[in-house]
This record gives sequence, C-alpha cells and structure tokens, in this order.
Amino acid sequence: MTAAPGSGRLGLPFFIVIAEPTERAADRSAATAAHLDWLARLEADGSLFLAGPFIGEDGISTGGGLFVLRAASQAEAEALAAADPYNALGYRTAVVRRWRLDQGAFSLSVSLTRSGADFR
Repeated sequence: MTAAPGSGRLGLPFFIVIAEPTERAADRSAATAAHLDWLARLEADGSLFLAGPFIGEDGISTGGGLFVLRAASQAEAEALAAADPYNALGYRTAVVRRWRLDQGAFSLSVSLTRSGADFR
C-alpha cells in the first residue's frame, strides 16, 4: 500500500526484521563471516535497504539487530530473515513486520576524491 499523492507521506513499503539474541548469542562469532556474506548478497540483489546491530551505551553490539528489507510478500521477507546464519544457527530469533516509510529526512554526501561518503 502506498500513500496518496500529496498526502505528505512517502508511502514506500518495506519489511522490518527485528532480530533478538538468544542464550547462544555470545557464541555467534563462529557465524559472523557467513552472516556478513548473507548481508552482502541481500544488498547485491536489492533486497537489503538498511541493517545494523542494536548497541549498548558503550557502542558494543548487544547481539541483536534490525534489518529493513525489500520483499514482494511477508512470506518472502520471512524466508530472507530465516536464511540469516545467525537466525538459522540459533544465535538470534527474528520477527518480521510489514512497514511503510512515510516521513523522515537524511543527507548524503559522496566524495569521489576521498572514495568516501558522509551520511547524516
């Protein structure tokens, strides 16, 4: 579902994956390379919009994370989430929710000279 033109809402549909750590999360480093490969594949095929870990006040991962996916259906999004090695190997559990991006703002600056980008 998209928002009506002129409604002041963007209306882009996505799926949010909320991945919570299990009691085995402390051992997830064994699957980190596979997890990062999974994320890279989703990014390459256009399924991954945003992703990142939940962090504590110290900036260190709490073991969970959040992903914003592009998918044609709830079932497809759930299958993508289930394929994350962290979830498949029991280091996390995931809940997938349909979500619509309506409001917000960001700024992106890309420097070809520095081969870098600033995101705010």
